[in-house]
Amino acid sequence: MPEVTTILGPFQPALQVLATHAAAQQCAVWVVGGTLRDALVGRPIHDVDLAVDGDATALARAAADALGAAFVPLDEERAVTRVVLAGGAVLDFARLRAPTLAADLLARDFSANALAAPLRPDGSVGPLIDHVGGAAAIAAGVLHMCSPATFADDPLRILRATRLASQLGWTLDPSLDAALRAAAPRIAAISAERVRDELLALLATRWSAPWLRYLDRAGVLAVLLPELGPTHGETQPIIHFLDVWEHTLEAICCGEWVLAQLADDARPAPPSPPADRADPYPPAFFNHPVAARSHPGLRAELQWAGQVLAHMQQPLPGQHSRIGLWKLALLLHDIAKPATRADKPDGGVSFHGHQDIGADMARRICQRLRLSRAEVEYVHTVVRGHMRPGQLNDLGEITPRAAYRFFRDLDPAAADTLLHSLADHLATRGPKLSPPHWAMHLAWTDAMLGFHWDGAREQQKRAPLVDGHTLMRELNVSAGPQVGELLEAIREAYAAGEISSSDDALALARRLQA
Repeated sequence: MPEVTTILGPFQPALQVLATHAAAQQCAVWVVGGTLRDALVGRPIHDVDLAVDGDATALARAAADALGAAFVPLDEERAVTRVVLAGGAVLDFARLRAPTLAADLLARDFSANALAAPLRPDGSVGPLIDHVGGAAAIAAGVLHMCSPATFADDPLRILRATRLASQLGWTLDPSLDAALRAAAPRIAAISAERVRDELLALLATRWSAPWLRYLDRAGVLAVLLPELGPTHGETQPIIHFLDVWEHTLEAICCGEWVLAQLADDARPAPPSPPADRADPYPPAFFNHPVAARSHPGLRAELQWAGQVLAHMQQPLPGQHSRIGLWKLALLLHDIAKPATRADKPDGGVSFHGHQDIGADMARRICQRLRLSRAEVEYVHTVVRGHMRPGQLNDLGEITPRAAYRFFRDLDPAAADTLLHSLADHLATRGPKLSPPHWAMHLAWTDAMLGFHWDGAREQQKRAPLVDGHTLMRELNVSAGPQVGELLEAIREAYAAGEISSSDDALALARRLQA
């Protein structure tokens, strides 16, 4: 097992300063929790969790002043504070939550998070303190409870367990699995904000689909997202091979596979979550797309892969991963199918308008989860627009005007919606997928992304043919909606290649005004 002091080397100068102030204040300090867990499994360390036997707030403030760092109170009642170092690294301070360190560790959630190592006077870190077998759990890759009261003490740990297992590629101890299922109804007592953060963190992981299936079978999703209930068993047209709910999970699985393909990420799937007996679609089913299993050589390659991956890393206003929000949209994209079902005389079925009604349902769910306004509108846009790529593709050759309107209407989620369409295609067809049709869909997506990223739109933004003041002066009109409508018509005609100069733009505006 690696030396903790070596792993925390980049934090050593700050820890030395901290040790000096801890000695002056006669405080005992330990590095604890997720920092040690991540260090021992080899994950990058961006923050150090510290437990303090003493005045944690005063110690954090003194360290921040000495280091020229920012001091951020997080929870005054529990003496939880943060020190943000130059460069963005973080020291998180918390007062012991029990009379002794041993009692504090035993009250934590999982054994892998119940490790401690003392901060020595010279700033180095001493040997591990492990009262509940955390080091062995880390070595085995198994999540264990610290005590039978783990989920009763904080039901949010139900989601945290699945998020950690998905992030780390671990399995659940059988006793934890049983306790989690028994505690599932308790998740209703947790605040929307805490649920939101853990759910989106789970969705941001590489293999979230199997864990969503596990949460479904454990009864957790029924409490958190009851609107998904009617999708279970909802049959679909013959083009599909799964019902609405299983299709939804398969779409998330396919979305994860597409992103991995674009990133050349060929990691094998980790161990699967626990499965119910006789489940025809256990969590392991959603480790790898059925279409890819049916066609072993299937690939998802795009000319614009680098730009797509960079785009998916761009944050929206708010604190959550764009990928997590994108997969939330996948989770909700067909939520209104049961409400819009229409059975046809010939035995067929349709779901006309499910994207619009579903978008409104998704908006209400996102608002309930206390997402930021921009995040709510992002999910709403992807759900509302998820049928548009297929409809546009069915029209044949892409016209510049149609492409312009697509990116205008779905901004800032247009590229995300194109990715959604790829995932939906795979999840719909599954074993019936036509590889040539898949290749054509990829080529069409590349062409659409090329319109978006080949520089034409950015050039258009930098050098508009006319501005609002020019229109008002030349057409003798006042400021108002009409000016905005004319400017949009000019931008669209420019994108379509129908005009190319200021004179053309003014002539078009005069024709439209007439």
